[in-house]
Amino acid sequence: GLIKALLEENYKPHVELAMRDPCLFGDYRTAMEDSEPRLYEDIQDYDAAKALFQEILEEYNESNTPMNLVLFDDALEHLTRIHRVIRMDQGHALLVGVGGSGKQSLCKLASFTAGCEVFEIQLSRGYNESSFRDDLKVLYNKLGIENKKVVFLFTDQHVAEEGFLELINNMLTSGMVPALYADDEKEAILSGIRDEAVKAGTPHAREMIWGYFVQKCSNNLHVVLAMSPVGDALRTRCRNFPGLVNNANIDWFFPWPEQALYAVASVFISPENQLIPDEHRSAVVSHIVMVHQAVGSYSKLFLQRLRRNNYVTPKNYLDFVNSYLKLLESQDKYILSQ
Repeated sequence: GLIKALLEENYKPHVELAMRDPCLFGDYRTAMEDSEPRLYEDIQDYDAAKALFQEILEEYNESNTPMNLVLFDDALEHLTRIHRVIRMDQGHALLVGVGGSGKQSLCKLASFTAGCEVFEIQLSRGYNESSFRDDLKVLYNKLGIENKKVVFLFTDQHVAEEGFLELINNMLTSGMVPALYADDEKEAILSGIRDEAVKAGTPHAREMIWGYFVQKCSNNLHVVLAMSPVGDALRTRCRNFPGLVNNANIDWFFPWPEQALYAVASVFISPENQLIPDEHRSAVVSHIVMVHQAVGSYSKLFLQRLRRNNYVTPKNYLDFVNSYLKLLESQDKYILSQ
């Protein structure tokens, strides 16, 4: 291709190194040591990245709700991308993929790797824009008062009102939501942060102190949006709220490749499962992958002939594998009871 030709013309001794696949760069080799600054370096290959993230995942599971993640190559690339964005000042991301493709899980692991706290809203009956603003006040207190680096994970399931996205748009473009605080709340913040701001060299003027607070919040804030491309909702939202596209790094989650399907099935149908003889294990894994891929192929025919979409998602695949294992166990018990 053109890139290879240019490399051979200008950097001939380094062509092989530059064209090496995969191209994985990150600063997560020392993520568990809490040492700053971290070294942004070439991770070399998928095996090295997997070993690093596997160790980080085990650490995460000890202090959080455990996640049973299979770190196949595609997932490692997404983790590396999301982590890189979060490590940048004012780095925001838009993760686009169908439901169940791992956007939220990978975001949480990448945030933990980057040393950031994850903040999510909890929807309840009657949750409206006023409730959302109250939650945002809690978030901004973490950012500006407690000086915490926070990833605000916001999914399309959280859009109880389209007006929420106007506030998100402001957060992405300016780092602050206009008129978020009442006058008395604003005064309390100014009083609490004035000494710190002056010590940092900020003039005593009220507007300057507030500007210091806003800048501090902006530097500590990372908005990660997890959205589905299904239907027209995302297209409409990006048109109405351009900050979602202009101020965020977009990462597309495409259907899992065959390597990912095999990796996931092999983990679930592991040698520890005594119900499947070792000589049949690989055949069972291959069959599960084939069935999932066949459903995807027939779904395309379904769309062509009946004009109806049937979405085949990674969550469907995980449910399929789990259903097979449950059925295998129940049938084994039934046979033994006869």
